[in-house]
Amino acid sequence: MPFLSHLNQNSDITDITWNNRRRFAPIDKFSENIMRCPSELSIETRELLAAYVSALNDCSFCTGAHLAVAKQFNVPSKLLDELLEDIEYSSIDENFLPLFYFAHKLTKSPSKITQSDIDSIKLAKWSEKTIEDLICIVSAFNFFNRLLDGHGIKGNEKVYRLAGRHLSAKGYKVPFFTKLIKPLIDRQKKKYFNE
Repeated sequence: MPFLSHLNQNSDITDITWNNRRRFAPIDKFSENIMRCPSELSIETRELLAAYVSALNDCSFCTGAHLAVAKQFNVPSKLLDELLEDIEYSSIDENFLPLFYFAHKLTKSPSKITQSDIDSIKLAKWSEKTIEDLICIVSAFNFFNRLLDGHGIKGNEKVYRLAGRHLSAKGYKVPFFTKLIKPLIDRQKKKYFNE
């Protein structure tokens, strides 16, 4: 169960970010920027990276939710398991290997990143902008994992499916009038979870 009184077993990150718009509104814009704005990294690759980093951190909510989004873009769920088992022997395209090695290292031992890590990504023909995109995605999900786990939000299959459908269809944009329609959204979520 979540640790704070305004949260429950069906809470997701929006229950944190919508509770304090002054603090969290910039995070919504940042998320939309790194996960949906133009990039050499496809949406499915970005979502798979999000799930991968989250799995490395044992964040059940973000792993489940972002794997559900990746599946909406036809990423096979076994691919995440393969990457976690051994990046080298996964079925991911060879050009993506340095991206996932980098994501692993930046998550598990960030102070050990070296120029050779960056050079291996460049050798696979990825641009410096893509490297920056990758750094932002990995860093953001390390933060999001801690934000959710710190609040005690673990999720469940229904929450993950809802997140998968919503984020694949609408992305990470949060309308400015969210605070006004929050009660309506809460009622819709309650109905979904009681089905």
